[in-house]
Amino acid sequence: MMLKNALIVALALTVGIFAARLVHVENQRYALIVGMCRGPNLVPDLSCLETVETRTSWLWHLFYGLTD
Repeated sequence: MMLKNALIVALALTVGIFAARLVHVENQRYALIVGMCRGPNLVPDLSCLETVETRTSWLWHLFYGLTD
């Protein structure tokens, strides 16, 4: 019983970590597509990609990351 609970917690944490990474990557992907972080000569500005917010909620990033 204890092993089953530990496995459920470990899998839930893994899914949470993957979801957080997916949200981060989808935010950057959408910023590149829209052109929000375009630097000189059309080269992406990496510091902008770390801080840009392209949608109103992280739930939208998760939704589009899973469906698009």
